[in-house]
Amino acid sequence: MKTEPMKVHYLCPNCRSYLRVWNNIIFTVKSAEGKKQGLLLLNPEVGNYTYVSHPSLKFFESEKVEFFCPVCFSNLTAKQINENLVKIIMVDEQLHEFDIYFSKIAGQHATFKIAQDNIIERHGEHSSSYVNYFMSKLRENLGE
Repeated sequence: MKTEPMKVHYLCPNCRSYLRVWNNIIFTVKSAEGKKQGLLLLNPEVGNYTYVSHPSLKFFESEKVEFFCPVCFSNLTAKQINENLVKIIMVDEQLHEFDIYFSKIAGQHATFKIAQDNIIERHGEHSSSYVNYFMSKLRENLGE
């Protein structure tokens, strides 16, 4: 099988293991109440909300989904920003690192690409719900 060189990598913020395989970012997921669990493969394009999972792994609109690293099993919730966001690390072609945050609420489209506490990119119709969380963190870091 011929493999495409991956120009953008995604890492677990805890163990720094690679989460991207071919054209998917792989997570272990579980419903908040723990009744549904499995693997979820997200599209690696920032702001693309397509995913692949087993047909029986369906989440209801607005259901909270817990995301875990499939290597170290760390919960990837971005507790320092908002309990409804997941954090992973993106490394681009020039080896620059960015924090990627995305909503873990099923059906909610909100994704952020952050560098040094600045919002570089923002995607999704629900992203405005989280902008204030990032801006308040930036003000805290600047000592305002």
